[in-house]
Amino acid sequence: MTLAASAALVVSMLTSCATINSGAALTEKGPIGPKVGEAQSTYFLGLWSSQGEQNNIKKAAENGGIKKVTQVEYIDQSVFFGLFIKHTTRVYGE
Repeated sequence: MTLAASAALVVSMLTSCATINSGAALTEKGPIGPKVGEAQSTYFLGLWSSQGEQNNIKKAAENGGIKKVTQVEYIDQSVFFGLFIKHTTRVYGE
């Protein structure tokens, strides 16, 4: 295997892929909200989380100082063929 092919293989293994799953708005009408809060955790092999159960809507709202949540997004970023997954819960509101 040539050096260029080896380098390309290593780079492709270390790059990440992100998916965003935007939850439905929790309010029927009105703006998303001026505040944003996030909670993050990292999963290893889908079995172990760096933050345990601390990555949820309630924690994200607390981190953003949000009392009324209007929108929720879940963002998963896979690294090294899915061995590590960075999970972010992002909330919008007032």
